[in-house]
Amino acid sequence: MCRIIAILLLVVPALAAADWQQQLQQSLLQQWQQVGGDANNSAVSLISASSDYQLPNCNQTLQFSPSRALQPGRNGVTISCASPWWQQFVAVQLHVYETVAILTQAVNSGDVVDPSSIHFGKQDLGELSQGYIASPQQLQQQEYRRNLRAGTVLSPDMLRAAEVIQRGELVRIRLERGSIRIETRGEALSDGRIGETIRVRNLKSGKIISASVDQAGEVVVR
Repeated sequence: MCRIIAILLLVVPALAAADWQQQLQQSLLQQWQQVGGDANNSAVSLISASSDYQLPNCNQTLQFSPSRALQPGRNGVTISCASPWWQQFVAVQLHVYETVAILTQAVNSGDVVDPSSIHFGKQDLGELSQGYIASPQQLQQQEYRRNLRAGTVLSPDMLRAAEVIQRGELVRIRLERGSIRIETRGEALSDGRIGETIRVRNLKSGKIISASVDQAGEVVVR
């Protein structure tokens, strides 16, 4: 009998510890869902407390209050009890798994992004401090800023708009002023990336103008 009681004394605290940790996880996932997160693709793990850590006794429902708006990665949470009153602070990791772009092969600086060298797979956003690429549309007409290894999770700072116009290339100049739209031909006087302003010679008038690169072979003057 004494042995059974001793075993029960060991089991009950373990169950209590697991209970408050489960409450913490459920509460934070509910709060994450309330701010637009997907609880089905998320999980919570403790950083600052062991799995068998026990909280002081509490006669009322525990309250879990993040120190700031929840975000993927490390978060601070205050656990409080009204009776008897006490507070404790714990650090947790909010794991949010989303589909992001990952390189399947090594690439070099200046290479234009080839969709066949990329696959989209689940990653923990809390570990992607530099950001991530979530959509194939974000890769269109982009090139790599530096050499990258296979398995790299792509982030926006690794990419830049690809050069879509080369110096000496014949381009279409589009003038847009309110409801007025005029098109003519021109010659690019420098290389250009989408969104960049370059100098272009109007072939009809011979005049040199500044225009914004809109797409391959086309610039716009507004």
